[in-house]
Amino acid sequence: MGVRQGYAAADVEFNEQFLYNTGAPVELDRFARGNPVLPGTYPVTIQLNAVPKLNGDVTFLDNGTPVATPCLTLRQLMQLGVKTDELLPALEAEKSDPPLEQRCLDLSRYYSNAQLHYDPSSQVLDVSLPQIYVLQKPAGYVDPALWDYGIPAAMLSYDLNAYQSVNDHDRSESAYAGLRYGVNLGAWRFRARGNLDWDSDSGTDYDSHDIYLQRDIPSLKAQLLLGDAYTRGDTFDPVNLRGVRLYNDERMQPSGLSTFTPVVRGVARTNAKVIVTQDGNKVYETTVPPGAFEITDLSTVSYGQDLDVTVEEADGSKNSFSIPYASVTQMLRPGTSRWDLGLGQYNEGDLSERPWVMVANGYYGFNNTFTGYAGVEYLDIGYVSSLLGVAMNTRLGAIAFDITHSYLDDPEVADEALQGQSYRLSYNKTISGTDTSFNFAAYRFSTEHYMTLADAASLHSGTGEDGDFNLYQRMKNQVQLNISQPVRVNGTDYGSLYLTGSWQDYWGAKDEPTSQFSAGYSNSFRWGSYSISVQRTYDELGVKDDSIYFNLSLPLENFTSSGKAPGGFSTLNMGMNLNRDGSSNTNVSANGNSEDNRFSYSVSTSYNHDDQQSLADLSGYGTYNSAYGPLSASVSVSDEADRQYSLSYSGGMVLHGGGLTLAPNSISDNETLALVYAHGAEGAGVASMGRINGDGYAINTGLTAYRENTVALDISTLSRDVEVKNTSTLAIPAGGAVVKVNFETDSERSVLLALTRTDQGFIPLAADVLLDGRSVGVVGQAGQAFVRGIPDSGVLQVAWGSGADQRCRVSYRLAAGAPVVAGSLYLDNQPCVMEASGVAETGAAAAVK
Repeated sequence: MGVRQGYAAADVEFNEQFLYNTGAPVELDRFARGNPVLPGTYPVTIQLNAVPKLNGDVTFLDNGTPVATPCLTLRQLMQLGVKTDELLPALEAEKSDPPLEQRCLDLSRYYSNAQLHYDPSSQVLDVSLPQIYVLQKPAGYVDPALWDYGIPAAMLSYDLNAYQSVNDHDRSESAYAGLRYGVNLGAWRFRARGNLDWDSDSGTDYDSHDIYLQRDIPSLKAQLLLGDAYTRGDTFDPVNLRGVRLYNDERMQPSGLSTFTPVVRGVARTNAKVIVTQDGNKVYETTVPPGAFEITDLSTVSYGQDLDVTVEEADGSKNSFSIPYASVTQMLRPGTSRWDLGLGQYNEGDLSERPWVMVANGYYGFNNTFTGYAGVEYLDIGYVSSLLGVAMNTRLGAIAFDITHSYLDDPEVADEALQGQSYRLSYNKTISGTDTSFNFAAYRFSTEHYMTLADAASLHSGTGEDGDFNLYQRMKNQVQLNISQPVRVNGTDYGSLYLTGSWQDYWGAKDEPTSQFSAGYSNSFRWGSYSISVQRTYDELGVKDDSIYFNLSLPLENFTSSGKAPGGFSTLNMGMNLNRDGSSNTNVSANGNSEDNRFSYSVSTSYNHDDQQSLADLSGYGTYNSAYGPLSASVSVSDEADRQYSLSYSGGMVLHGGGLTLAPNSISDNETLALVYAHGAEGAGVASMGRINGDGYAINTGLTAYRENTVALDISTLSRDVEVKNTSTLAIPAGGAVVKVNFETDSERSVLLALTRTDQGFIPLAADVLLDGRSVGVVGQAGQAFVRGIPDSGVLQVAWGSGADQRCRVSYRLAAGAPVVAGSLYLDNQPCVMEASGVAETGAAAAVK
């Protein structure tokens, strides 16, 4: 129960018939107006009309009752979103100390029907105000004054993978370390990233991806970045520059959009190493078990360049494919904008020269129908391009059309200036009658003399066909299409269909056009689910390749009467892949995990056949999600004695004023973290499999920047006797911040005493237990007193009133072999001796009087 103050405040009466106390009296007068709150300053969560808004210190002032009055300041009211414009003139007219923003305000004086309710058990103060006094903000809005830029901290993140394969007496070994490191100081963020590679043939090599310094510009809802940067890829192709970039951050807006990253899907025949590169930079490496895999946690180096994926099988064979990655979300809400400015040196690694580059683009939503956008690019080698486009929301679907004009006057490329245009049309639509979804349909045509910025820079440096413009390959036509269709008959679902395809040809190319088409169907039935897909590709030589893939997934719990999976395995997967050249692959795997989801594992077998050989193998794969990052291992062996082993580990660490704390997983470049501190609460769980360490710290990853985040503790896994005053709180971090979240704890030893009065009377429920006049506990039902923080021996006073006949004393000693009940030491049959008259009143007894 808490304390409620305001016009509606009223005393509370307790019905003692509902309190079981074996006939003992109940002394609850001190609780008639809520739990007692002593004067002082406490960390609390402040709510406005039951909605959490703010974490901070609140001072409670003595008012002559057991329940102190909470003091809210003008600054806190403004942070809560309370209207203060009409309040300010009256406050400024009052000449008093302290300063205006620190002055304690009586809300009932300024706001009619204002009420305050404080619950000390959860440390939540609820401010109840009529809606007329509350500022109306869009959904998801968080006042920038509440953004927490966090504490000074340094961080290191790592994704490690070691891989070994032995084939036909040939041993291949490699190791990879993807490293990300940074420092936070105030609003500034320093970040760097690279990867360290080693293999038994070529040795060790370190590749640095980018180094930059970044900070928020709250007034512009933007980010300022100094160093290595990629511009967005929604207007022009992404540009890699080293210099200055200023761009709006949609996360700061109420309707901010998350950064899009493609999902990588594929099929592995064995325990395979999957490598993802972008623009020549390795951005991800992991090991996957046989069967279909899906990677959803990529950290890419730019917003819109294609991803190249290589799947290296245990037998040494490799399969590569490319995933288009480009944003086509041109439409904006009315009155909103998106923009990006960049200036610096062109930073592509394979160029002999690094010309100066300038990029600028912007979008603006005029109304519900039209969004306009434009952009310009410049290189100091005589290149400039400009774009103008419009996106429309029509009944026929969302349509975007733009024209780009390029101009290149570079004597090293051509004797005369080259000019050309590129036309792009994009289309998105879901047909409501059939639920057919055209997720993305686009067509681009470029004239012969049109040059992208990358084309111009490459030709200038002589890297494109030795600088010969006529031989340089560049895009002419490109078509992309994605269609998905749910299958429904008379309201019954029968799965879904999809169709994807791409086709492109080039100017100056000697090769044939390239294309890729795939179609698939998936559905579920009583015992599980299945999918089938077909794919056709044409490479640059015009060679056709066809393949068919079938997959069946069966939850094993469906086949048991108990509804529990047998043998620790939960799912059985079967897959078959058939290729046009007659080769095939069949694999069967069983997957499972522990009840707490900390350990997952799979066992699989596969059979591969082609015109040269047939090969069968058996493999195992396991992952342990520890409090300090996931650890994975795999092993496989074939019937030809080929062997494969791998070991992977991901994690991170944060160095702060309290020491070094390990994270439960890797930390991305723009990750927002909470440094959780709960003194003495070792073993308590936090999100993402984290645990409070012996120093009282843990890392909570995955917070959403510029939004309210609930940070919670799971005290069911506590390994020590400690009282956690509150188990959840709010954090509103700025992007990339490490915010410190404190949980109040009492780690002093707890003791449960069974008290009996020497005069055979009863000790009332809710009587105070005092040590040297300080409250250390309270008496529960049947004379059971729970106390914390007492020495090994001493005298406790039990008081339930002001008279000498309402107090008794108990002398105790904690023996070495005292039993433990529910984590607390237990002392049975502790006599409480009634005090003689005239004993001085102390502690809570005097306060009650």
